[in-house]
Amino acid sequence: MMTRGGLLTTLAAGLLAGAGTPAAAQDVGPLKTFKDWVVGCDNLRACVALGSSPDEAESAYVKITRGAAAADEPAVSFHVAPDAEPAAPGLSLILDGAAPTPLQATVDGSYVVASLPAGKAREVASALKQAKSLAVILSDGGKAAGSFNISLSGSAAALLFMDDRQGRVGGVTALAKPGPAAASSVPPAPRGPLVKALPMKEVEQPGPLPSGIGKADSDDCKDVHPIELRLDGGKSLWGVCTYLAAYNGGFRMWLAGPGGASQVNFAPPGEKPDDAAELTNPYLSEDGFILNAFAKGRGIGDCGEATSWTWDGSAFRLARLMRMEECRGVPQSDWPVLYQAELAGD
Repeated sequence: MMTRGGLLTTLAAGLLAGAGTPAAAQDVGPLKTFKDWVVGCDNLRACVALGSSPDEAESAYVKITRGAAAADEPAVSFHVAPDAEPAAPGLSLILDGAAPTPLQATVDGSYVVASLPAGKAREVASALKQAKSLAVILSDGGKAAGSFNISLSGSAAALLFMDDRQGRVGGVTALAKPGPAAASSVPPAPRGPLVKALPMKEVEQPGPLPSGIGKADSDDCKDVHPIELRLDGGKSLWGVCTYLAAYNGGFRMWLAGPGGASQVNFAPPGEKPDDAAELTNPYLSEDGFILNAFAKGRGIGDCGEATSWTWDGSAFRLARLMRMEECRGVPQSDWPVLYQAELAGD
């Protein structure tokens, strides 16, 4: 099992809200595709819309995020992947052939990224629903270094879906279909479920499988060692390889203890996966509080599903779920979040 650090810190920055009474059970939010646009909203009604290039070989997209509160303004950023990293990157927007609007840009991994100033984000986001074209011009030290087109086909439907999920349609805060309704008509955002996060410890050299746990029956898995995580109360989590492919490996997860062994239910709230006990590419965060899984839709990891789970002493609870069904060059960090919980320590 691979070990990666820092995820608990990342989750805590966005999820921790202190102690309190657990909220009512909530299901994973919806993910919709409208032509070249994808939009997803989580159980707290926070939404992410992504518009991609019409050319699937061209990695460029716009990302619009908005929280559910009435006062939450949209945030808009533009992302392009150049052939070579520019030394002094800059991005300019051309909407419907108008004069270019220059933006400050930075390099983030393999992408050059620029965000709109807060005062311009709602104006531009609203304009996208009726615009005909959007081009992003990359520069390096003031010299043109590439041009990228971002499709607006589906933008109006995506922004309307976002407005509708957040209860903004017909109000002054709406992006796609504004009206006279006051901002106070937007319903308050629900509070996320509160989940306990107890530490887990990976066993570097797992012993024999406990009684009741089935062995790997695939030839691909014959050389794959099982996973063992030690939990509190004398329990342990075991993962047994079910398949091994080019970029995905499946593991059936078992909970073993004094009372025997049973398969673990990793079904996200409100969903019924084909095999709820199977996790793809599972790995434990370095601090040991988060069990992650990342099912890639293809090798470069620009589509699929990423989940994060905590152990509360009796069961595994979903802390976050991100999903991207369209393989359009969008890295996992920008996928729509469809579920998030608040984390509580022991």
